[in-house]
Amino acid sequence: MKIQHIAGLGAVSILASTAAADIVSAQFVQYQIATEDFGGASVTVNVEDMYLVSTDTSDVVLNVYNFTTGIGAESTPFFQSATGAGWLPNNLGSIFDTEALRRADSFVSIGGMNFNAPEQTVGAGEGTGLDPNFGGNSAAAPNALAGWFNSSPPNLNGQVGLPSALGGSTLGVLVGRFSSTEAFTMLGSTFSVTWNQGIGTAPEQASFTLVPGAPTALLILGAAGLNPRRRHV
Repeated sequence: MKIQHIAGLGAVSILASTAAADIVSAQFVQYQIATEDFGGASVTVNVEDMYLVSTDTSDVVLNVYNFTTGIGAESTPFFQSATGAGWLPNNLGSIFDTEALRRADSFVSIGGMNFNAPEQTVGAGEGTGLDPNFGGNSAAAPNALAGWFNSSPPNLNGQVGLPSALGGSTLGVLVGRFSSTEAFTMLGSTFSVTWNQGIGTAPEQASFTLVPGAPTALLILGAAGLNPRRRHV
């Protein structure tokens, strides 16, 4: 077992099935946001965005599987925006395209998000599918051993990039957003990942555990959500 200390996230335990894994860790970026839902209703939620971190620009994430939520979120009522019910990314646009849907809604995805502004915009995360263990799109939370995947691998949605939330110099890809009006943490969750380096290349796999109780970094977002400032809690 290899223990890595990641700035702002404390110790992360990594269980890898490959000797030289390119997807090397999973990081949670935590913040709180106040935004507006359909009809003008205001909502304030605590959010944890889940990123897979890579050391290879060629890496393309294919799926997340055997996902089990840590004890810090076992009974969390995850927030779903009024126009984005369900765990699959779903922005219908027009009057349904709200700030709450873009920035506060809970969803899972295999990438497909803007690296500078990871919002659930129209078309973002398209092609994500849920495996049977998830419990269905309308599940209150992912079931034990849940999984999600890129249902159309030629679209390369899971290609890693340089997310601004990771500092803009660390390769990674967003694979889930979990939010709630209550305090919670996804630390302690366990899961496995499959990735390759594009069409026709051999898949690789690794398993990850986020250590519960590790310190986290809280991102306080500005009105546009583009200029976060970070403080430790």
